[in-house]
Amino acid sequence: MSLVERVRLVLGIAIAGIGLWAGLVQAAEVKLELKGGGFEITGDLKVYDGKKYIVESPVFGLMTIDSNRFDCVSTNCPTAPTVNPEFIGSPQAPLGNLGTTSWMGGSGIGTNFMPELVKSYASTRGFTVRQTIGTDNRDLIFTLEDKAGKEVGTFNVMRRGVSQGYRDLIDDKVELVWTSARMTDAQQTEFTAAGGGQMRVDGNEHVFALDSMVALVSPDNPAVSISIDNLAAIYAGRITDWAQLGLPPGKINVYAPVDGMGLLMHFNNTILSPRGLTLTPDAFRLGTVVEWSDKVALDPNGISFNFIGYIRNAKALNISTDCGLITRPTYFSAKTEEFPLSRRLYLYTNGRPKSLLGRELLNHALSPEIQSVLKAANFVDQEPELLGFKEQGARIAYALNAAAEDFDIEAMRSLITDIAPAERLSTTLRFVVGSFTLDPKALQDVQRLAQLLQKPEFKNRQVMLLGFADAVGGYPSNLKLSQSRAKAVEAALRNSGYSGAITKGYSELAPVACNDTPENREFNRRVEVWIK
Repeated sequence: MSLVERVRLVLGIAIAGIGLWAGLVQAAEVKLELKGGGFEITGDLKVYDGKKYIVESPVFGLMTIDSNRFDCVSTNCPTAPTVNPEFIGSPQAPLGNLGTTSWMGGSGIGTNFMPELVKSYASTRGFTVRQTIGTDNRDLIFTLEDKAGKEVGTFNVMRRGVSQGYRDLIDDKVELVWTSARMTDAQQTEFTAAGGGQMRVDGNEHVFALDSMVALVSPDNPAVSISIDNLAAIYAGRITDWAQLGLPPGKINVYAPVDGMGLLMHFNNTILSPRGLTLTPDAFRLGTVVEWSDKVALDPNGISFNFIGYIRNAKALNISTDCGLITRPTYFSAKTEEFPLSRRLYLYTNGRPKSLLGRELLNHALSPEIQSVLKAANFVDQEPELLGFKEQGARIAYALNAAAEDFDIEAMRSLITDIAPAERLSTTLRFVVGSFTLDPKALQDVQRLAQLLQKPEFKNRQVMLLGFADAVGGYPSNLKLSQSRAKAVEAALRNSGYSGAITKGYSELAPVACNDTPENREFNRRVEVWIK
């Protein structure tokens, strides 16, 4: 997270009437420094009234900054209050047009979330929304109007796919691409070769929600857990009877979405294709998200899969692993990203959006206000949750049984002593491989965490930041790395206005995933947040 974002949270800087002008004019760039040093904000000065500066920051657009807390230290600093015709009028009522922003991606998020995003944004600004279909019926056009019925902006939702979106992002035909999968190495290479920048970095890569796929059976089915390998074998037709899994015999009835559905593509990409498998032709194919859950709920011999928000009357199975770890399919495990079938949902920008509307919509998509919208759209929101130690006792038992090259029983006892009287926050910070550098999502999470911990209900509680590593390398070096990760989070929180957390490192103890693949090891490079 950038310095501007950190300062915004530390000092409670309010976003001022963003979108107040009809076409930007060239303004003087100023540097504002926190009195006593330590923080700086650079942006285009719009207004200085003697008490506050209004600047357009590179990240958040228009901001109001208290001059009692900041000094202007650049050569373009105003020596007297200024008047800018762009800001004449009420700071709550936009003047002119916010512009047009076009975003592109797949049909699922484009259909289920983007309309709710713009409606939620409009409600905060006092706008009404008029929706139409574009000349290409994959395009949704949202026209924003003020209270007087005047058009103030246009949001184009183009459900044409992620690959096309990346090409159009380079050509400035769209300002943002949404996707349910992180940009791959191959996509980044192609993007860079075509003239684009680095995308998997803070400022260009934005995690706006989480999701988790789950395996479903009937409540009458005795199955409790399943491995991903066995799930794949069932869907490939290699396991056809429940007896092959040690359960009462019965032909397995496989339910799956019809071709072209995003859920099926995700299942193929993450479950079948990596194992060189394809979907069995014997599967019962269903066309709606409700059917994928409801049909199997009525079939004791059936199995299906769906996203966690659509379990409905079915039973979701735990996921077991060869190394002894078993993970329950809960919203908490999805938020910690420790359920093996969880995933992040991304927004990609090539720099900040050029249009004011694009910047405002992006800010809103990452704001606390959007979390209830995500829940309503059956995604996993990022609002932190607390879970007691007792509810995680099974996790500790599995961790004690997990294979490890090095295991320190005394350190494990110390860990249990630390967390037994505490509750764990779902916020879990992860890192770049082999380092204590927070990944882009963790940079966002630190800000949400700092805001949460400054609430009154946490005032007299002890915050513990517990660092962990994967099993690559020796125990002593991993211990040092885990300690450094905890301290890195503590420093980021301190820069964001919260201090007082204690830090500890526990090397490769208590893994939340097997250490057998690069993807699994990434889950183990983490800092957990526990509250006493």
